[in-house]
Amino acid sequence: MCIRTPPHPLVQNIALIHQIPAYSSTSSAPSNFTMFFTKYLVPALAVFGMAASVIATPVVHPISGELVSKRADNVLSTVQGVSNSLTPLTKALASATATADVVAKVDAIVDVFAKAKVDLLGLVGVDITADVDVIAKLNVDLIVKLLAALNLHAILNLSIVAKIDAALSAYLSVLATINANVTVKIGKGIPLLSLNIFVFLKLILTAKVLGLVNVLGLLGL
Repeated sequence: MCIRTPPHPLVQNIALIHQIPAYSSTSSAPSNFTMFFTKYLVPALAVFGMAASVIATPVVHPISGELVSKRADNVLSTVQGVSNSLTPLTKALASATATADVVAKVDAIVDVFAKAKVDLLGLVGVDITADVDVIAKLNVDLIVKLLAALNLHAILNLSIVAKIDAALSAYLSVLATINANVTVKIGKGIPLLSLNIFVFLKLILTAKVLGLVNVLGLLGL
Protein backbone atom coordinates (compact mmCIF):
# COMPACT_ATOMS: atom_id res chain seq x y z
CA MET A 1 0.00 0.00 0.00
CA CYS A 2 1.48 3.37 -0.99
CA ILE A 3 0.95 6.36 1.29
CA ARG A 4 1.08 9.68 -0.48
CA THR A 5 2.82 12.53 1.32
CA PRO A 6 1.02 15.86 0.97
CA PRO A 7 3.01 18.19 -1.26
CA HIS A 8 4.84 21.17 0.21
CA PRO A 9 2.73 24.37 0.23
CA LEU A 10 5.25 25.94 -2.16
CA VAL A 11 4.63 23.18 -4.70
CA GLN A 12 0.87 23.57 -4.33
CA ASN A 13 1.14 27.30 -4.93
CA ILE A 14 3.19 26.84 -8.09
CA ALA A 15 0.71 24.22 -9.34
CA LEU A 16 -2.01 26.82 -9.21
CA ILE A 17 -0.26 28.72 -11.96
CA HIS A 18 -0.71 25.81 -14.37
CA GLN A 19 -4.41 25.62 -13.62
CA ILE A 20 -5.00 29.16 -14.87
CA PRO A 21 -6.12 29.18 -18.53
CA ALA A 22 -3.55 30.57 -20.89
CA TYR A 23 -4.55 33.73 -22.71
CA SER A 24 -4.56 33.62 -26.43
CA SER A 25 -5.79 35.81 -29.27
CA THR A 26 -8.80 33.54 -29.80
CA SER A 27 -9.91 33.46 -26.19
CA SER A 28 -11.65 36.13 -24.26
CA ALA A 29 -9.56 38.60 -22.31
CA PRO A 30 -8.60 37.40 -18.83
CA SER A 31 -10.48 38.89 -15.94
CA ASN A 32 -8.86 41.44 -13.67
CA PHE A 33 -8.98 38.94 -10.84
CA THR A 34 -7.07 36.33 -12.87
CA MET A 35 -4.38 38.83 -13.83
CA PHE A 36 -4.02 40.03 -10.25
CA PHE A 37 -3.85 36.47 -8.93
CA THR A 38 -1.18 35.46 -11.44
CA LYS A 39 0.97 38.55 -11.10
CA TYR A 40 0.88 39.23 -7.38
CA LEU A 41 -0.82 36.64 -5.23
CA VAL A 42 0.96 33.46 -6.40
CA PRO A 43 4.49 34.83 -5.91
CA ALA A 44 3.49 36.18 -2.50
CA LEU A 45 2.20 32.77 -1.42
CA ALA A 46 5.45 31.17 -2.51
CA VAL A 47 7.51 33.61 -0.45
CA PHE A 48 5.35 33.12 2.63
CA GLY A 49 5.66 29.35 2.23
CA MET A 50 9.47 29.54 2.26
CA ALA A 51 9.46 31.93 5.22
CA ALA A 52 7.26 29.57 7.23
CA SER A 53 9.69 26.70 6.70
CA VAL A 54 12.55 28.83 8.03
CA ILE A 55 10.63 30.10 11.05
CA ALA A 56 9.65 26.55 12.01
CA THR A 57 13.27 25.75 12.99
CA PRO A 58 14.55 28.65 15.12
CA VAL A 59 18.24 28.84 16.10
CA VAL A 60 18.86 29.20 19.84
CA HIS A 61 21.90 31.25 20.83
CA PRO A 62 23.40 31.23 24.36
CA ILE A 63 22.99 34.35 26.44
CA SER A 64 26.44 35.76 27.15
CA GLY A 65 25.40 37.19 30.52
CA GLU A 66 24.44 33.73 31.78
CA LEU A 67 27.80 32.31 30.72
CA VAL A 68 29.71 35.07 32.47
CA SER A 69 27.68 34.58 35.64
CA LYS A 70 28.34 30.86 35.60
CA ARG A 71 32.07 31.33 35.12
CA ALA A 72 32.22 33.92 37.90
CA ASP A 73 30.65 31.34 40.20
CA ASN A 74 33.40 28.96 39.14
CA VAL A 75 36.05 31.34 40.50
CA LEU A 76 34.37 31.45 43.88
CA SER A 77 33.84 27.69 43.93
CA THR A 78 37.53 27.13 43.08
CA VAL A 79 38.64 29.31 45.99
CA GLN A 80 36.13 27.58 48.25
CA GLY A 81 37.58 24.26 47.14
CA VAL A 82 41.08 25.44 48.08
CA SER A 83 39.83 26.46 51.52
CA ASN A 84 38.05 23.14 52.04
CA SER A 85 41.09 21.13 50.95
CA LEU A 86 43.57 23.08 53.07
CA THR A 87 41.59 22.94 56.32
CA PRO A 88 42.44 19.31 57.18
CA LEU A 89 45.94 19.63 55.67
CA THR A 90 46.92 22.63 57.79
CA LYS A 91 45.62 20.90 60.93
CA ALA A 92 47.65 17.80 60.07
CA LEU A 93 50.71 19.96 59.34
CA ALA A 94 50.43 21.70 62.69
CA SER A 95 50.31 18.39 64.57
CA ALA A 96 52.99 16.61 62.52
CA THR A 97 56.24 15.83 64.33
CA ALA A 98 58.32 13.70 62.00
CA THR A 99 60.10 15.47 59.16
CA ALA A 100 58.68 13.03 56.61
CA ASP A 101 55.14 13.81 57.74
CA VAL A 102 55.77 17.54 57.54
CA VAL A 103 57.18 17.28 54.01
CA ALA A 104 54.28 15.08 52.91
CA LYS A 105 51.71 17.58 54.16
CA VAL A 106 53.55 20.50 52.57
CA ASP A 107 53.70 18.69 49.24
CA ALA A 108 49.96 18.04 49.46
CA ILE A 109 49.32 21.74 50.15
CA VAL A 110 51.50 22.73 47.20
CA ASP A 111 49.47 20.41 44.97
CA VAL A 112 46.22 22.09 46.05
CA PHE A 113 47.57 25.53 45.10
CA ALA A 114 48.97 24.22 41.81
CA LYS A 115 45.67 22.66 40.76
CA ALA A 116 43.72 25.79 41.73
CA LYS A 117 46.14 27.91 39.71
CA VAL A 118 45.45 25.86 36.58
CA ASP A 119 41.68 26.07 37.13
CA LEU A 120 41.81 29.83 37.64
CA LEU A 121 43.93 30.41 34.55
CA GLY A 122 40.96 29.22 32.52
CA LEU A 123 38.80 31.89 34.15
CA VAL A 124 40.97 34.95 33.51
CA GLY A 125 38.84 37.79 32.19
CA VAL A 126 35.74 36.89 34.21
CA ASP A 127 34.03 39.68 36.14
CA ILE A 128 34.05 38.64 39.82
CA THR A 129 33.32 42.09 41.26
CA ALA A 130 30.28 40.81 43.17
CA ASP A 131 32.34 38.05 44.85
CA VAL A 132 35.52 39.99 45.66
CA ASP A 133 34.84 40.36 49.39
CA VAL A 134 33.92 36.70 49.87
CA ILE A 135 36.91 35.47 47.88
CA ALA A 136 39.25 37.77 49.83
CA LYS A 137 37.95 36.58 53.19
CA LEU A 138 38.32 32.92 52.26
CA ASN A 139 41.93 33.52 51.27
CA VAL A 140 42.76 35.56 54.37
CA ASP A 141 41.44 32.79 56.60
CA LEU A 142 43.35 30.02 54.83
CA ILE A 143 46.58 32.05 54.73
CA VAL A 144 46.42 32.87 58.47
CA LYS A 145 45.89 29.20 59.37
CA LEU A 146 48.63 28.10 57.00
CA LEU A 147 51.11 30.62 58.41
CA ALA A 148 50.37 29.47 61.96
CA ALA A 149 51.03 25.85 60.99
CA LEU A 150 54.22 26.71 59.10
CA ASN A 151 55.52 28.79 61.99
CA LEU A 152 55.61 25.67 64.16
CA HIS A 153 58.02 23.96 61.77
CA ALA A 154 60.08 26.88 60.47
CA ILE A 155 63.13 25.98 62.55
CA LEU A 156 62.81 22.32 61.55
CA ASN A 157 63.14 22.91 57.81
CA LEU A 158 63.07 26.32 56.12
CA SER A 159 63.02 24.71 52.67
CA ILE A 160 59.38 23.72 53.21
CA VAL A 161 58.52 27.41 53.58
CA ALA A 162 60.10 28.16 50.18
CA LYS A 163 57.82 25.54 48.57
CA ILE A 164 54.73 27.09 50.10
CA ASP A 165 55.84 30.61 49.20
CA ALA A 166 56.28 29.70 45.52
CA ALA A 167 52.98 27.81 45.25
CA LEU A 168 50.91 30.33 47.22
CA SER A 169 52.28 33.35 45.35
CA ALA A 170 51.61 31.69 41.97
CA TYR A 171 48.02 30.96 42.98
CA LEU A 172 47.47 34.51 44.24
CA SER A 173 49.05 35.97 41.09
CA VAL A 174 46.31 34.42 38.96
CA LEU A 175 43.65 35.82 41.29
CA ALA A 176 45.28 39.23 40.91
CA THR A 177 45.10 38.84 37.13
CA ILE A 178 41.37 38.11 37.36
CA ASN A 179 40.75 41.03 39.73
CA ALA A 180 43.54 43.09 41.31
CA ASN A 181 41.26 44.24 44.14
CA VAL A 182 41.16 40.69 45.49
CA THR A 183 44.85 40.57 46.42
CA VAL A 184 44.72 44.13 47.75
CA LYS A 185 41.90 43.16 50.12
CA ILE A 186 43.72 39.97 51.12
CA GLY A 187 46.87 41.91 51.99
CA LYS A 188 44.90 44.44 54.05
CA GLY A 189 42.93 41.70 55.78
CA ILE A 190 45.90 39.78 57.20
CA PRO A 191 46.30 40.61 60.92
CA LEU A 192 49.51 42.06 62.34
CA LEU A 193 50.53 38.87 64.13
CA SER A 194 50.43 36.95 60.86
CA LEU A 195 52.38 39.72 59.14
CA ASN A 196 55.13 39.19 61.68
CA ILE A 197 55.20 35.54 60.66
CA PHE A 198 55.56 36.70 57.05
CA VAL A 199 58.74 38.48 58.03
CA PHE A 200 60.03 35.58 60.14
CA LEU A 201 59.39 33.00 57.39
CA LYS A 202 60.61 35.36 54.67
CA LEU A 203 57.63 34.78 52.39
CA ILE A 204 58.99 37.26 49.89
CA LEU A 205 57.12 36.11 46.77
CA THR A 206 53.74 36.10 48.49
CA ALA A 207 54.40 39.47 50.15
CA LYS A 208 55.12 41.00 46.74
CA VAL A 209 51.91 39.66 45.20
CA LEU A 210 49.86 40.97 48.13
CA GLY A 211 51.61 44.34 48.08
CA LEU A 212 52.77 44.05 51.69
CA VAL A 213 55.15 47.01 51.54
CA ASN A 214 55.84 47.00 55.28
CA VAL A 215 56.85 43.35 55.20
CA LEU A 216 59.10 43.88 52.21
CA GLY A 217 60.64 46.88 53.94
CA LEU A 218 61.44 44.84 57.04
CA LEU A 219 63.02 42.22 54.80
CA GLY A 220 65.18 44.87 53.22
CA LEU A 221 63.46 44.69 49.82
